[in-house]
Amino acid sequence: WKFRNLKRVALPFYDLVAIGGGIWAACFGSPVLRALFEQHVIDAAGLALSVSAFVCLLGVIFPRLWRWEIAGKVALVALLAAYAAAVTFFRTNPDPSAGFAAFILVLALPLPIFRLSLLGEEIKDRREDAE
Repeated sequence: WKFRNLKRVALPFYDLVAIGGGIWAACFGSPVLRALFEQHVIDAAGLALSVSAFVCLLGVIFPRLWRWEIAGKVALVALLAAYAAAVTFFRTNPDPSAGFAAFILVLALPLPIFRLSLLGEEIKDRREDAE
């Protein structure tokens, strides 16, 4: 009950923003990533972000798809963390302003990680109920 607004508002909003961000990256690219990768890699990453966020959204809307949501959240966290790591560690000519993008990406990680924690608790509760 206490997390009802998380499931009704925050998570769907987050997932919709992530879908939009992935589409935006696929359509228009990313100046920070262009310094590291070719456009087709950026397009694939944007598409992967959109697909994983869509899968997460399906899991939030339809609780029976919790396994899909877990897979989507893990992919989403991995993509965001990889983007932050690429911006931070793999630039040949580091630009301090790119660090801001890494901080913003890391800022986006706690909500999906918290949701994975909640899903883990729900799995544990289901197993205890089954025993």
